[in-house]
Amino acid sequence: MLTAPWLCANMESARRQEYVAVGVGSFARFFLLFLFLPVLINSQLDHCLWPTGCHQDECCFNVVPKTGPICDRIPGCAASFDRDCCKNARPVYTDYGIMYGYAILLDDPLGYRSDGRKYLEIWRGVPYARPPTRENNLRFRKPVPPTQSSAKYDATYFRPSCAQPHLTSEYPFTVWSGSAYEWWRRISMRQTVQEAASISEDCLYLNIYVINETDSGPGSLVPGLRRKLPIVVFFDGLDHLVGSGNGYPGHVLAQLGLVVILVNYRLGPFGYLATQSGTTQSTDLSESDDVALGNYGLWDQVRALEFIRENAEKFFGDPDKITLVGHGSAAGDVALHLLSKHSGRRNPPLFHRVILMSGSDQMEGGFVKHPDESLIYAKELAHQVGCDVSSERTMLACLRGRTTEELQTAGGYVRIHRQVWLTKPWSPQVDGDFIEDRPENLWAAGKFAHIPLIGGLTVDDGAFYALSSIFQLYNTTEQHVVGPMFIHNLFEKLEPNRNFSGISEELLKMAYTEMARRDFASDPLAIGDSLMFEYTDWANKSDDHKRWAMYREAWTDRSVGAGLILTLRYHSNGVNYSTGTPENRTQMYVFAYKSQADPWARILGSYGGSELHYLFGYPRLTHLKTAETLNSEWPDHLGLQPPLTNYTQTDRNMSDYLLFFLSNFAKSGNATPNAVRNLTWDTYRPDNRTYFWLNLTSGYNESRSHQIELEALGLGAGFDLRQNYRVYRYAFWNRLYPFQLTWAPRFTPPMPTPGYVIDYETASSSLGGICALLCVITLILFILYYRKRRLLVH
Repeated sequence: MLTAPWLCANMESARRQEYVAVGVGSFARFFLLFLFLPVLINSQLDHCLWPTGCHQDECCFNVVPKTGPICDRIPGCAASFDRDCCKNARPVYTDYGIMYGYAILLDDPLGYRSDGRKYLEIWRGVPYARPPTRENNLRFRKPVPPTQSSAKYDATYFRPSCAQPHLTSEYPFTVWSGSAYEWWRRISMRQTVQEAASISEDCLYLNIYVINETDSGPGSLVPGLRRKLPIVVFFDGLDHLVGSGNGYPGHVLAQLGLVVILVNYRLGPFGYLATQSGTTQSTDLSESDDVALGNYGLWDQVRALEFIRENAEKFFGDPDKITLVGHGSAAGDVALHLLSKHSGRRNPPLFHRVILMSGSDQMEGGFVKHPDESLIYAKELAHQVGCDVSSERTMLACLRGRTTEELQTAGGYVRIHRQVWLTKPWSPQVDGDFIEDRPENLWAAGKFAHIPLIGGLTVDDGAFYALSSIFQLYNTTEQHVVGPMFIHNLFEKLEPNRNFSGISEELLKMAYTEMARRDFASDPLAIGDSLMFEYTDWANKSDDHKRWAMYREAWTDRSVGAGLILTLRYHSNGVNYSTGTPENRTQMYVFAYKSQADPWARILGSYGGSELHYLFGYPRLTHLKTAETLNSEWPDHLGLQPPLTNYTQTDRNMSDYLLFFLSNFAKSGNATPNAVRNLTWDTYRPDNRTYFWLNLTSGYNESRSHQIELEALGLGAGFDLRQNYRVYRYAFWNRLYPFQLTWAPRFTPPMPTPGYVIDYETASSSLGGICALLCVITLILFILYYRKRRLLVH
């Protein structure tokens, strides 16, 4: 639980903020809370945790949502289904229809319900663009605003996520286990239920969550005086292939006094197919039948941000305080928004702060680096679905006519084709419009939005790439990373094998060699040996568990860290020469926390996406709830499966900290306006390379013996400010590895082993002796024959 000094600091800070007037009852509540704070800290019920800038109970971000019916029907209302018959309906009037959402009542652990009720208002499936389908002739085209309407729109349920590869449980384990995105979907996104998981090309929708206090009472806010709340917009994605705004609940984040918006955007070939680079083309070509310039997923995001800015105040948001949060490949998209004149450099800009989580534009797959790559990917996709590639016009017409299922499945099997590309298909490319030049050139020229930025990663962000690469060898090596019982029961239980024993040296060497071979290395054996050398813990060379951890580190450094550090360097590499201070506020974090309650952490460490469970407050949503309650409430009212993790107090503490950091950053641009555990988050600069190490070893109520136990399990120390995170490893991937791939192979003739040499010498000597004997015998026989012939002649 957070300490009392921190709470007091927030209270003191709150007095300096501008607030809506409240009655005497609110002051009394505040006084009682302060009086009984020590008791509340030690009680089982959580006390109110106030974010910076608000000290009223409606700002508590740790109150647990009490899920209720989407429609709390008005007695006597005869309509079978009409939002006007629901007491908790929330209509918002937009140019595209009356968006009827709903509100749920929040539990009030402090007993102030008589003074007013706190409601969480939710709108699901709000359209921000027309469906980009083949029926609308909008596939592979920029998004178009929705048709204007004054009709009622049911915004109480999720619309489909965007089309993406999806290998269901009907596929055998050996088919999907070689895909990183399938492991990510089954572990990090395991909360998604069927409603949220349905996919379609008709997918350009967003979900909105905002806190509100409604009923009359001394503590209620006057609707006309509602404060405009900062807005947090979240984009999710992995390899630009999978992701959804439907997979995370915004309930807890919204209780920090934020408008939380989760967005769907086009993925895979639907979002990033391109037939040529746009550096020499006019922007009109992107809408023609002859050419596709790609980046449609980015344009979707721009369109969503335009919709949000246009309608922010209608959903009680502040259009001048918008924070973009991108995770995975979407973090790369957010970084590109900083560079684009259509979003970050727009006047006025579409956002004001950014957070890059586990990704960047410079990461592997952050953008297409070579002009001819995109066309090759498009042709490979066309070949897979049986389209003619003789001309771009013919190919595009054919692809626009194929079914969604054909393209989404084939899109997952397109691969890179050339050496040193080191990228991934279906990534953003230089189109001459959204991205005017190579990102590194734009960074170097200072053509980016100079706004606060936080960037970071988890210690094991590459765990799913590591796991899938091992299973890609599964069928050929017959060396199993997991036991057979795990394979047979995976679909039913989705639990890791508790008897996991690490990875053998032989299999690891094969994995590194295969990594180099897939990168088209001229000498994959030599590169595999180099990687094996770089990522061996020489103090624990025979430790199979440590070997597996080092392999995860290799994939994390390669896929996320090496690129992220370049983006942070670009953003921070500017100084205001009049003051000598950095021109931009850049901050870095490393998330190292592993929950003892998460069985996957035993195999995968702090895997990619695990931090989102804490950022979205999963431990808070499940607190004081029975399994029966969770199983009934989450699918029906949150739209998600209940967590498989039985969260601990330490988990809740970790979640509280992340919520605190995000809310402060969204409101002020500073994640730590007050010290946290005696630390103030310093900026990342080229001369110090400071980062915030995020970890907790135990909660305040846990014993010292348990802390020692956690540390022995490798959970590490708590929060700390450190410097120079893995700079040597990142230099290896950024500077050396691309050149290693082009090194000529070694033409060393094979040498026999000493045993073979001895056998060879023995056989050669024996054969020589036999040959000599035969020669002697032949000579003797010839002499005898010659003499006898002479006698016969005479």
